[in-house]
Amino acid sequence: MVTKCCWSMPAIWTLLNIYSFAHGLVTLCGHITPESPVIEIGSSFTAVCILSDSCQNIYGSLHASQIIWKTKNEVVPKEQYSVINRTASQVTFNDTSTLISPLTCNILVAGNIEQNIYGIQFQLGLPPEKPKNLTCIMTQIEKDRYNLPCTWDPGRNTFLNTKYYLKHRWAGENFTDCIPSGTNNTCTIEENILFFVNTEVWVKAKNDLGTAESERIIFDPSTCVKLLPPHKVSVNVSELSTVLKLSWENRLDSDLDLEYNIRYKVIDSLEWIEVPPEDTATRRTSFILQDLKPHTKYVCQLRSKVKDRIGMQWSEMSSDNCPSHWSDWSKEAVGVTAEDKPSKGPALWRKIIASPSPGNRTVLLTWKELEPSVANGIILRYEVNITAKAPLSLPPEVFRLNTTQLTLNIQNGTYEVKVTAYNSVSGSPASVLVIPPPNSKDLSAPVKDVKAYPEDGKLRVKWTPADEYANKYIIEWCEQCDSSSCSFEWQQEPGTAQASFLRGNIKPFKCYLITVYPLYANSPGAGKSTQAYLLQGGKLKTLSDACFPSTHTHLIQPQTNYYM
Repeated sequence: MVTKCCWSMPAIWTLLNIYSFAHGLVTLCGHITPESPVIEIGSSFTAVCILSDSCQNIYGSLHASQIIWKTKNEVVPKEQYSVINRTASQVTFNDTSTLISPLTCNILVAGNIEQNIYGIQFQLGLPPEKPKNLTCIMTQIEKDRYNLPCTWDPGRNTFLNTKYYLKHRWAGENFTDCIPSGTNNTCTIEENILFFVNTEVWVKAKNDLGTAESERIIFDPSTCVKLLPPHKVSVNVSELSTVLKLSWENRLDSDLDLEYNIRYKVIDSLEWIEVPPEDTATRRTSFILQDLKPHTKYVCQLRSKVKDRIGMQWSEMSSDNCPSHWSDWSKEAVGVTAEDKPSKGPALWRKIIASPSPGNRTVLLTWKELEPSVANGIILRYEVNITAKAPLSLPPEVFRLNTTQLTLNIQNGTYEVKVTAYNSVSGSPASVLVIPPPNSKDLSAPVKDVKAYPEDGKLRVKWTPADEYANKYIIEWCEQCDSSSCSFEWQQEPGTAQASFLRGNIKPFKCYLITVYPLYANSPGAGKSTQAYLLQGGKLKTLSDACFPSTHTHLIQPQTNYYM
């Protein structure tokens, strides 16, 4: 038990010495210089341990050669020691990059027991670098209130408590430093900021290893102000269908010249259109947006900035570090252009429903609603004109309705149908379709090689044009194999098309009869048909499966083709 006690006391004594260096709980018999140093990483460092006379009283005769140096718990190689005299030993570290605190001075006493004499804590770090890229933006907070946030690059990590001071002054007058809080690269000056007064700004960095200052920038804050965005933005409708008036209020009372960015887009679009900057390069409170689409909802925004003053005197650093800044974008304002007359007539088609009696037939006229881009407003009604052609001598008939189909009971013969769509402004160009007589032998040539097959979950129809140029194509399809009783759908394609996906509700496991008709100057050609499944028996078909076992494709003969 005595042995254990004797061995534990030096350990306790060592801990007390190490962790109570300057104001220890026990009497120390030596000291290390320098005390609590701050050391630059990578530099050389020398410390000296000096034994006091009390060491001789406590441990008997001692010599500096008995001193053992340690960093934390690692013994420093004796090659780094040198004995100055009987009571002083020095240790040198040529590279402090890997030095670990604390550094202790120890001696071997009687019984070959290691006893701590003194220890020091030290810090490794770097002096501050010269702050770079100092930039400041005078920022409008309220209509008559501004601040000056500045940012800079502090450089490398110093690993020390390094303080930064943002300093500013006018000619002959210094102001209180702005000291960053919680950061080392930004600070906001709240006071002593005036338009048209040159202000000098720089950053000072300081720690225990040195001081550094940035380059100084000198500028007039009015040249690098960031304004609040224009407010009370509104969009007013013009009598012209392609024009909107954008109005706003500026929030700068100064007479400084302003310029603007204005952008707008159709309400659901992702693409903004910007007004050319040369059109908005002067101070104003309104702008006329032109060349817009009729009866279209637009979203508008704008931002402003102080216009750069050509020829003003800048300091060497000013133009790079204090440029003029755009405000944030204003709140969005929405407006709708006025209506204009429809620019295009509706797509028109018809189908023979039945022959109620010899010499007569029932015809279903049907047309598509106009797309908003060509309707240019809300379509209020349609006007349908029916004109019989020779040898018939019937008076023209006019129908006005708000639906997209009309059923007629007409005598056999040739008819010209015109459909016009009307909004609140006027009517569209008329869509024209000729209804040939039944059993006509004068139908123009049909298309060739009609095919239909599934692709990307839809039915795709392809054809080869006839030798004669077609103005348009009509694709008609129905869900049943018996064309005389099917409920049909249709779509119109341009004369340049040779393929299209069916745009209706195409169901799996249903056989579709698909017919392609060319239109030649509004007169129909013969239709040509094929049959296809979107999905049959759980498998997609690469080619159409016949609804009729005997054939895949057939020509709609004139005697049964009452539709065109």
